Amino acid sequence: MAKMKVKNPIDLSHPTPCVALLADQVGSRDSNRAQSHAAILDSLPRINQQVPSLDALRVTVGDELQGVYPTLGRALEASYRLRLELAGTVDLRIGLGRGEVVEIDAEHGIQDGSAWYAARDAIGQVASIAQTRGYRAVRTALVNADADEPESPLITPALQLIDSALGRLRTGAAQSLLALIDGHDNQSAAEAAGISPSANSQRIDNNDLRILADAIRAVIAQP
Repeated sequence: MAKMKVKNPIDLSHPTPCVALLADQVGSRDSNRAQSHAAILDSLPRINQQVPSLDALRVTVGDELQGVYPTLGRALEASYRLRLELAGTVDLRIGLGRGEVVEIDAEHGIQDGSAWYAARDAIGQVASIAQTRGYRAVRTALVNADADEPESPLITPALQLIDSALGRLRTGAAQSLLALIDGHDNQSAAEAAGISPSANSQRIDNNDLRILADAIRAVIAQP
């Protein structure tokens, strides 16, 4: 069961098909919690403005974040934007649950539904898979609660390949990747990063960022 304070309530009084997103911090006990919390709070308004949601991404209890999205693609877009903005400061694992969400207490913003249980299962899967040799970079998992409409068998390998590539990026390269995804040209991306256009081009080429941006664009287009 998930508890949320909803600023602009939407009609979730009936079960609504959607994708629930849960995120928690990897190694939070070993991190500077005040620093990571401040970084997350700084990023959330931008993420929520850029990515349409059914219920905005927000901090809930401890180091956990939750949000509800109309499609898998929107949920993935929010997760990738958040992870790229926080690269080098906060490492997040992401659990995505496709199913239904229903608001059972509008006054207190309490939600329930199969999507939340699936997202919780997905978080557990990420934690387990990342402990397996050769899969330590995995940060994202999807669980579909609708057995009648299974996901494509390609989606999990695609998400894991993207995770593997993201796990190798330094903070600057993550910033350049986000600029690519947003469609910025090399000049404007370099100016925003405080580097020369030549240095930004080298980041892109040395890290194969165009290929990675194409892959991310493909998965965030998922229904």
